[in-house]
Amino acid sequence: MSATNSVGAIVTYASVLARGAAYSIRAANTRRAVERMQSRFQERADSARYLAEAMTVLHVDEPTTTAYMEVATLSDAMAANVAGIVSASDSLSTVAQGLDSETKAQHGRMADANRTHSVQMADREFIKRS
Repeated sequence: MSATNSVGAIVTYASVLARGAAYSIRAANTRRAVERMQSRFQERADSARYLAEAMTVLHVDEPTTTAYMEVATLSDAMAANVAGIVSASDSLSTVAQGLDSETKAQHGRMADANRTHSVQMADREFIKRS
């Protein structure tokens, strides 16, 4: 095996390992972003509910207080929907971490074997698919 082919194989393994780690990092970042979104929807729901209750005490017209309460109800529903996304992103994060671990376990061994082997590797033309 020539030095160029060996380096090419190692770079390929390195890129596979890097991609596995990158998926894990992206999944964690996505989860944090979705959690922030859930928090914002919940804050908006609480704020709209507070305003609707305050307007009721101040005898503001019913359509206005009702509209604010609807905003609170819809924001609560959106926060609950986002909670489902947070749960799914937990699963995604777990799967991505498993992908990273499995990639390292499978391809890391191949990269190590490629670097330390004493057997001449087959020429790429020989193993090329027809």
